[in-house]
Amino acid sequence: MKAEFGTAKYQSKQLKISGLQKLKFYCQLCNKQCRDANGFKNHLSSPSHLGKLSQVSSDPNEDVISKYSEQFTSDFLRLLKMTHGTKKINANRYYQEYISNDRNHIHMNATKWSSLTQFIKFLGTKGHVRVENDNQDDELSFTIALIDRSPEAVKRQEELMKKKRNVRGDEEVTMKILRKQMELGKAKDVEQEVKEDDIKVKAPISSGPVKLLLTSNPTKKRKPIAKAFENSDEDEEEDNDEETKKPIKKIKITNAQNSNSKLLG
Repeated sequence: MKAEFGTAKYQSKQLKISGLQKLKFYCQLCNKQCRDANGFKNHLSSPSHLGKLSQVSSDPNEDVISKYSEQFTSDFLRLLKMTHGTKKINANRYYQEYISNDRNHIHMNATKWSSLTQFIKFLGTKGHVRVENDNQDDELSFTIALIDRSPEAVKRQEELMKKKRNVRGDEEVTMKILRKQMELGKAKDVEQEVKEDDIKVKAPISSGPVKLLLTSNPTKKRKPIAKAFENSDEDEEEDNDEETKKPIKKIKITNAQNSNSKLLG
């Protein structure tokens, strides 16, 4: 028995329906969310669900599961690019963002993957995302990062790689120049050391006689200064000698004169 519109029971049911429900109780074919296992079981046996199921099974050219799988993958990657770009994010946390972003999104139970881990590994093998898992025992520890393969992203990546190559080339050229300068500097130092070892400073040797030029200031002979109040015995002796010498000379002369006079006489 359905609750009447506007009643408290009707409002409580609407609040329960507006919230997030369990994924396993959602019918993607009918776009209907069931609140529990009993309601989902009743829906699967309902005429509306059986009628749509018969329409799908009667058309063999349409693979519904493959269609839902492709749509789910496309929506998943599109939202990942819009919200996080190429940054790393926990796979389970992003999946919660994905299912809360649009209530009418394609649910995983309508795809060919039975768990989020299988879907993440599929994206990694196809090269859509980079998958990392630090803890192999915990499936909730997967981190994903989008690999942007759009033409704009590829062009940006090529320009970035070209710039890195140019910078690397400039650095290599600079390093070569520095190494060459260092080698030249070392060679010059070695050459200078060899020259210093070979060169010996020698004093010039002359074959002729060595001339010495000595200069000195001439000194004047000082006259002896007579001391006042002093009568030296030496002066007296000198006077006596002079007096004695004079008579001797006179005597010698007189003797000679006497001898000459005797010869004449």
